[in-house]
Amino acid sequence: MRLTVMLSKIAKFSTDYSNLPESYIKRAMRQERNWVVVEGLNVHYRWIGKTDDYPGTVIQSEAPLLVTNEVALVDPSDDKGTKVEWRFTEQGEKVRVSKRTGHIIPVPISASETIDFKAKAGYPEQEKDTRAADMSEHTYIPQSKTFEMDLMEHYRLE
Repeated sequence: MRLTVMLSKIAKFSTDYSNLPESYIKRAMRQERNWVVVEGLNVHYRWIGKTDDYPGTVIQSEAPLLVTNEVALVDPSDDKGTKVEWRFTEQGEKVRVSKRTGHIIPVPISASETIDFKAKAGYPEQEKDTRAADMSEHTYIPQSKTFEMDLMEHYRLE
């Protein structure tokens, strides 16, 4: 998933569960570096237009933050940022859980959308795709043999 798509989905998700404005995440920079510019955070000031007879003006600009450890996901139970971990429920479903409160943080449906298709179920199988039936077939049978024992059995040696 592209970083810009993911960050816009995080911004949409955070507006669903908190009082943050949707423009809180301004833009994504350098997808390979996982940078994001957040409005009002990591601010520094610069002088522009300074000459001998004019003092210039000061402008405020935001520096990028790292998505991995400087931007947090919003916990819907208390609208505060939290770290998350992936766990499995009793039904075997993989869910995100807040480390601080232990509440399940739902993944929005729009997170599975990509540029190519809206839902995985609606994606038609193409000629070069691996068929779903082939993916669910179990072809490996684990055995407790050494490599030499397997060769001896294959070549019918004793």
